[in-house]
Parts: sequence; structure tokens; C-alpha cells
Amino acid sequence: MKIKTLHLLATLLFLPGIASIGCSDSQPEPEPAPAPRIENSDLGIAIAAVPPPFFVGSNDGPVLELRAPGEAGEATLFFETTAEMSGGINLVAEAEGMREWFEQQPDGQYFGNLELGTPLGPAFTSRGSYALDGVGVEEIRVFAIHPSSNRLLRLTYQYPPGEGKERLQQLAEVLGEIEGIWEADQDAGSEAPDN
Repeated sequence: MKIKTLHLLATLLFLPGIASIGCSDSQPEPEPAPAPRIENSDLGIAIAAVPPPFFVGSNDGPVLELRAPGEAGEATLFFETTAEMSGGINLVAEAEGMREWFEQQPDGQYFGNLELGTPLGPAFTSRGSYALDGVGVEEIRVFAIHPSSNRLLRLTYQYPPGEGKERLQQLAEVLGEIEGIWEADQDAGSEAPDN
């Protein structure tokens, strides 16, 4: 009787382990899908891989907008370009010119600007806050040279107040993914510049 009890006890202890080994899924976890590439021919840019937590809000004609969730609410990143310019583009003046704009907005405050090193070359930011339709918003604007032409590329990132550090990091990740789109009608002998 004592042997049967030990045998039964051992069976009850080891059976769940054996069953779980036999039923375990030996296949590796599937890898996450690669981040999507988006292109906007009107702006002449592509985002090689949209970094998380961003998703495409709109990509229609000259409108390219990414959105990102956050603890205090959703943020929106807008992309704009100017027309081709014949002379140089003064990124410092563009960024510093935002001081007056921020201060003229309802409840406007200007927080300053930074120079960033990006794959696009130097870029400059301006950061401030203001009331938009009675709701507080912070905004970072980035000024860079367009990756495939002599145009100004401007990114405007609006987000809930108090999230500046996190949102600047997200913005830097997007800047690292921006590429120029080369027009098909370019001279066949010209190539994209090495960046």
C-alpha cells in the first residue's frame, strides 16, 4: 500500500510537468511586422520606417500627418515644405523667428531653441506653448533642409503640456527616418546625393 501511495503521489507531482512539456508550443514567437514606409510625393519625402508609437493620421496630397498616443492625450506631427529656393536657407533665423510667434499666441510662452544633428544635416528647433481653442498645447517646430532639394522642411509637433522631453525624443526618431524622394523625370545621369 505504501508503494502504491508513493507511486500515485509521484505521478500526480510529475504529470502536470510532463503534460505541459508535451503541450508546449515549440514554435518561436512571430516577429513583429516591420514598421511601415510611407511616401508623400507632393512633399518629396518618405519616412523609411514609421517609429512607434506613431501611426499615420493622414497622407493625402501635400498633407502628411503622424499621430502618437500619450498619457495626457494624443499628439500630432505635421510636415510642410516650402517651394524650391534659389539662395541659401537660414535655419537659425527660421527657428529664432518663432519666438515672436509663440509670444503673440493666447497664453503664449517661448521656451527656446536647440540645434540638432540629424541624418538630414543640422536642424534647429523652436519650442513653446500657447492656448489653442482654449486648451493648453506645447509645440516643437523643427527646421531642416529638405533631403532632396533646396527647400525648407518644417515639422510641427503639437502635444499636451508637460511632455516636452518624451516628445522631443520621439521627434528625433522620426527625423532619423526621413528620406528624399527623387523625381522620375530627373536627368538619368544625375544620382541621389550620398547622405
